[in-house]
Amino acid sequence: MVGGALRGLAAELRSRGVEVREDRTSGVVEAGPSTRPQRALLRPHRGGLWWWMRWPLQDGVPAPLAGVPLSPVTRTGEAARRIAGALSSCDGASDAA
Repeated sequence: MVGGALRGLAAELRSRGVEVREDRTSGVVEAGPSTRPQRALLRPHRGGLWWWMRWPLQDGVPAPLAGVPLSPVTRTGEAARRIAGALSSCDGASDAA
């Protein structure tokens, strides 16, 4: 199930024009440029399996806060929409700097 879910999320992201790399060994989809990827993974949440978005740890940010739940595994399109939105927000912030 996890492999199919990862492929599904990768396909959804690609359909939105997002660069994607899958790591089936660790169960992660990396989205966006390889220099600043957003990582999506499946984790338990609210009694079910959910898509989570994780980003690289930053100084002073506790590890549990380095991620956010996106949607249940069955709502892959919603997770892809939120990841693509986060990536476009990051791009806009770097363009404005």
